[in-house]
Amino acid sequence: MEVRGLCSICGRPGKMYTCSLCGSLVCEKCFQQDRGVCPRCQRGTRFKNRNDLID
Repeated sequence: MEVRGLCSICGRPGKMYTCSLCGSLVCEKCFQQDRGVCPRCQRGTRFKNRNDLID
């Protein structure tokens, strides 16, 4: 099933991907496909420290 909506990072409309860590819906351009996470989780800004990220 394809999910369409507005990206929670840039606001762009289109096909959305779900971040595996926080559940945010993000567009193809913002989604970090190699890790399955949004840019905020990739940078660790949703966590107290970077050790909470999955490698």
